[in-house]
Amino acid sequence: MDKAVEQKLRERARLNPYVNFLGIEFTVIEAGRVEARMPLQEEQKQYSGVSHGGVLAALADTIAGFAAYTMTPIEKDVLTAEMKVSFLRAAWGKELRAIGYVIKPGRNVHFSECEIYCDETLVAKASGTFCVVHPQV
Repeated sequence: MDKAVEQKLRERARLNPYVNFLGIEFTVIEAGRVEARMPLQEEQKQYSGVSHGGVLAALADTIAGFAAYTMTPIEKDVLTAEMKVSFLRAAWGKELRAIGYVIKPGRNVHFSECEIYCDETLVAKASGTFCVVHPQV
């Protein structure tokens, strides 16, 4: 992966208010693959103590999108066009770990997936289509 793309991705994550709000910390950034950790907060849980599905969906969208971004020319951006999330188990625990990877990169569209683990148990799997676009000013 181009070092300039990695640096831009890290800077984009650092300055992203939503990524910071969720507490996402990137642990691996490679061409076509991104891994991150996110602590679970009480405010992100439902009345029963299980993580809200919207939290898992937001994490999946973020990580799959950043994986797509690693395969995108530096002068372009990516936007989510479509996403599907399958919730496999209830996410009870203290931390989420997400692994995003590109299945099919393209000139105009990338297809990525994301697996989410809660305390090492697979709890969700997502797939998404990401459009390659010119940056919005």
